Amino acid sequence: MTTSNTPVLWVSGARGTGKTTAGWGLYRRIADRGGSVAYVDIDQLGLIGPPPGGGGASHRIKADNLLRMVATLRRRGVQQVLVSGVVDPQQGIEPYLMHKTEAAHIDLTHVRLTCEREELRRRFLGRGSSPEMLTELFDLVDELDRSDTGSMVDTTGQNPADTVDTLMAWTTVRTAPVLPLPAAPSDGSFRSALVAVVTGATAVGKSTISWKVLRDLWRRNVVTAYVDLGQLGFVHPGPDPALQAAALRSLWDGYRRTGARALLVVAREPASVVDAVPDDPVTVVHLDADAATLAARVRRRADGESALLAGDELRGASPAVQRRVATRAAAEATRLRCVGTDGIILDTSGQNADETAAAVLDALRSAPGTLLTST
Repeated sequence: MTTSNTPVLWVSGARGTGKTTAGWGLYRRIADRGGSVAYVDIDQLGLIGPPPGGGGASHRIKADNLLRMVATLRRRGVQQVLVSGVVDPQQGIEPYLMHKTEAAHIDLTHVRLTCEREELRRRFLGRGSSPEMLTELFDLVDELDRSDTGSMVDTTGQNPADTVDTLMAWTTVRTAPVLPLPAAPSDGSFRSALVAVVTGATAVGKSTISWKVLRDLWRRNVVTAYVDLGQLGFVHPGPDPALQAAALRSLWDGYRRTGARALLVVAREPASVVDAVPDDPVTVVHLDADAATLAARVRRRADGESALLAGDELRGASPAVQRRVATRAAAEATRLRCVGTDGIILDTSGQNADETAAAVLDALRSAPGTLLTST
């Protein structure tokens, strides 16, 4: 294990300032230079609901889970952790990390991106956001300016590469050996819970469907945590399934301590989820679709109909890339049908997202540990 503190650079800012693009760009820049680095979208560490009352609770959950995540990355030997996402507009980050044992092993730098209002307006609307939300956006900007948290970097007139160039001054680029991650033993302190994994070929709709299922569970007051396993795997050198499993294990521990009674996971390899949560029975829901349906969903993702996630290869992809991905997705689906799969198989060909989400919820009513009823 490394003995020095782990540098953590948190890039924050209002929507449209470029924090996510900058964080991902920094990750790619350091990885391309051979550095040992990991990237975390802070929003991925706070997906539990029904949403807790008050912004402070949400920020606390994210901060606690970030410390768990960094501790796992530190054990692996990662030399730089990059974080992007919003912070408490009144208090920043530091109050949520004070007096935490894990925080003693990190060197935190907080950089807040800003932008002149007219350009911020153009960026905000250009990404498809509603004009009705502009007042809320500028109110947040005012609140952030009053709190004066973080070192400010003005991105006005910059393209993403310019912003990455500026932020590189706060990063560390160094190599390090990849250290093995021992499996953490279970303490048996929790009752068995509902754990569901949604899987399937590329572009079948795993994230879109799972998000709809999650929102329905929240409406039913089933306290549920959500993890997209792929979003826990941004590490160089990588990919590293053992890291994803270890990160999932630590986050699920954190979510259960917060009150979660169910876990919904999006994953390409369900076996890694089973290994990560040995105390809980896992129900696997495999989404299938024919080639035509997969191709249509690839096109819709390229057009920006799904949520923007870090590392999305399809957002804004050219027709040639779309065809390549659609061909690969169809081959994946065929292979999965040939080898077979444990769990529940749902053919989603020709269905819309609401229809598929309803089918998933219906399937989960008979799952071990379920908290769902027929009503």
